[in-house]
Amino acid sequence: MKGLAQFVKTQHNARTKLYDDCLYCVYHLPLLPGNDGYRVRSSPALKSPGGKTVLDEEIERNERREHSEGYFEDTEEYSVPHEEGPSPSRSPDRRSPGSGSRTDSTDEFASRVAPDALAFGELFVFSYGVAVFWNFTAKQERDILADLTFSTLSTGITLATRPLDEDDFETEEFHFEYNPDIQRPRVYNDMITLKSGDHMIKLAMSHAIAQSTKLSLFEEGMARTMLAAQYVPRRLALTGKLGMRRTDVVKMIGQLFTSRVDVNLSSNMLDTPNFFWDSEPTLHPLYTAVREYLEIKPRIQVLNERCRVFLDLGEILSDSISDKKMTRITMIIIFLIVISICVTCLEVILRFAILSKRGKVGVGAGDGEMAYADGNGGMGGMGVDMVMRRSAVAGPTLLFGRMVGWGFGRVKGAVLG
Repeated sequence: MKGLAQFVKTQHNARTKLYDDCLYCVYHLPLLPGNDGYRVRSSPALKSPGGKTVLDEEIERNERREHSEGYFEDTEEYSVPHEEGPSPSRSPDRRSPGSGSRTDSTDEFASRVAPDALAFGELFVFSYGVAVFWNFTAKQERDILADLTFSTLSTGITLATRPLDEDDFETEEFHFEYNPDIQRPRVYNDMITLKSGDHMIKLAMSHAIAQSTKLSLFEEGMARTMLAAQYVPRRLALTGKLGMRRTDVVKMIGQLFTSRVDVNLSSNMLDTPNFFWDSEPTLHPLYTAVREYLEIKPRIQVLNERCRVFLDLGEILSDSISDKKMTRITMIIIFLIVISICVTCLEVILRFAILSKRGKVGVGAGDGEMAYADGNGGMGGMGVDMVMRRSAVAGPTLLFGRMVGWGFGRVKGAVLG
């Protein structure tokens, strides 16, 4: 904010004042073409006989003023009855989009308000990226925003961090007028009526307007995310399947959590600013009244409810991804088990075939030795039968992985030894 204040002073030739997280800038109208490639700059400030500028004297006068009237303590004090709505003579002559908008009062009221009230354009820039304009035209607002967005400090750092595209700008439009006959400032039907040009009153109102504008940005982003995700529960209810690729599911979960994180991180900026507790507690009722008029608290509650719905939807999508992953892992394990069983069966068949072939060869070679044993030892056919039975018993044990010597000579030696 200090860098922004320095830029506005040097390049726009405007007066600045920092109030906590809000930078107050005053431009003397009409705006002049800027220098060094910038679009606009303030007209030279008028000086009083004492040597001070009129702007500085007005700022000091407003800061010394006691704002202890108890603004908007009752609904009727800031709400105009329907039959007392703004008359055609008080309707704005000039309207411009922005967080605050300009309205010229009629000659009757202008003569009874401070003569310099309409000679200034006021800008309130908040640290969370909202600018509230008072008494500027639409073109002047765009020129000032362009200078603030595309300018850099001497260190090379841009004044705007993560600027939005122009199509994503969130704008709230109000109209205001000066009426010295009212007792207190009031707002009705988006028409702000002020008794004087006190910038502290505008600061209190601008805080509420800026919070409402920031909240509108969150609401718009939440609505887009909900629109993109609304078909997911319907598809689950009709088909029982998600029907989305894992990449798409992860992207949607990321969008849901991004929206929730943005709202949670911005919860502090939607609370009552410390300015009203530390510096100007007498302006707190005015801020509260404008905040109630803009329905900020109910809108925050609705936004939190939507965040909870998003969290539930995110859990459903996460569970769906986990189930798909576990199903895939289970199928891979089953496939590997089937392959292992097939390999084992093939190995058993091959071993059985090899052992059967070796057994036939061993039996053919052992006939001569059995005849020899019969001639020398006198065992005859009985010994041969015993040897063959033992061989038949020893052969099948190979199916279970036990290594047994199939040589007929070893079997014969075991029998005859």
